Amino acid sequence: MNFFIINNRYPLNVFKLYISSILKVGTIVLLCSLESISQQTNPGIFYAVTKPNVKDTSYLFGTYHLIKDSYLSELPYVKKALANAKGVVVETILDPEDMQRVQVMGMMQNKLITDFLTKQLTDSLNAELTSTLGVDLTVFNQLKPINVVLTLSVVHLMNNNVVLQQFKGQALDAYFAEFGKTNAKNVTALETIDEQMDIIFNQMSEQEQAEQLIYFLRNKAFMIEMGDELLKSWFDNDMEKIYTVYEKLSEAVGQSDFLLKTRNDKWMKVLPKLMEKETQFIAVGALHLGGPNGLIAQLKQQGYHVTPIKL
Repeated sequence: MNFFIINNRYPLNVFKLYISSILKVGTIVLLCSLESISQQTNPGIFYAVTKPNVKDTSYLFGTYHLIKDSYLSELPYVKKALANAKGVVVETILDPEDMQRVQVMGMMQNKLITDFLTKQLTDSLNAELTSTLGVDLTVFNQLKPINVVLTLSVVHLMNNNVVLQQFKGQALDAYFAEFGKTNAKNVTALETIDEQMDIIFNQMSEQEQAEQLIYFLRNKAFMIEMGDELLKSWFDNDMEKIYTVYEKLSEAVGQSDFLLKTRNDKWMKVLPKLMEKETQFIAVGALHLGGPNGLIAQLKQQGYHVTPIKL
């Protein structure tokens, strides 16, 4: 979900919005007791995390990377958890000086997208870019194919969902990090921006990325539908549905353990130590929460109680 091209319709901020925020929650120390917070029986995107031998309650919130922070006015318990936490944990923090380096990471060296496509597919991609973004393939030709896939996915999602345009401010994850810094909290990034971009741009070969791009061109309606379903499931606070959509996508385009499982395993070497030290507000992409390898399952395996909270 990245976008490097500057034009009148889709500025560079679309890319910055995603990666600063990147298919992106005993006794509660929260001014009130656990009983006074509305719990829910089905898995959602916000949790209280406790453990018998850990003094403080921490919170786990599954974000959607394109939602802006004015939406928090509708999430009072999330705001309280953030305000009362001693530490804030996010996936990564993007500084303005990182942007040029990140842009270079999203480009190919000595290759073009058209090197991987037939004439028919080249024409199809050119038509898609022209109709969707208002620019032709020459502008995109040196970008890594997965960069183009993610750009088109985000733009279609934003075009199809007015709800994404109604909220203002920063992307949620960026807001959480900035709030932590401004309020003298300990802010932890689970990955550097270089590590995250390496995952996105380099874990698949350029040929494999081109195959993903070809799949998108041939199955655009399905991919757009899955993106819309994922967004709706997030707003419905339905983790089971979110993970079901992810499984549909994985079945169609192939498993991507490096995007979820590998990162979750790495993060679980860090998160328990942080929660044992002080209460944490942990905000990562919602897809990292669900499934057998998700953070919820892994926390439970380590003896934590993970209690879903209604939004």
